[in-house]
Amino acid sequence: MLPGLHATVLLQARASIIPSCVLLLRVLKELKSREAKFACISSWAMELLLERCMTTAVSPMGPGDALRRFFESLASGLILPGGPGLSDPCEKDPIDSFHSLNPQSRENLTSYAQLCLRMIAFNKIHKILDIDVIVPEDQPLSLAAGAPRKRPLNSIDAEGGAEGKKEKTDE
Repeated sequence: MLPGLHATVLLQARASIIPSCVLLLRVLKELKSREAKFACISSWAMELLLERCMTTAVSPMGPGDALRRFFESLASGLILPGGPGLSDPCEKDPIDSFHSLNPQSRENLTSYAQLCLRMIAFNKIHKILDIDVIVPEDQPLSLAAGAPRKRPLNSIDAEGGAEGKKEKTDE
């Protein structure tokens, strides 16, 4: 009971001063309830990792950058067996806050974080968050809908040149 209370007080004191930390904790808890590979992480370890990711940044981050940094830290192998781990500040001895995870769960979490990073890199964050696609206001609707960005290629004739292409002449 007492270590749990100490952990809660510690997190509330640290997270309340970090912009968007509480918001991201809610998003990650929802992700934890929905995604099987992410469900094995304890709430305390998730909260502690997010807090460390946000406090060790050089400058304040927005929610998107903080989420990406969270997944980057998991994807880097931080929690893999033989990795550095994340020490629990509520314990006297240096204990990894992910000590309850078996090696397979650690690998699953790492691979899921790598998948999430790839989705973020290719602008597919809506698939992680399970929301509709967000279209920026300045982007035409046709681009957001997946319309081709380049003009269609002309058909190529038998000689290897494009139809309608003018030949260059030396004058």
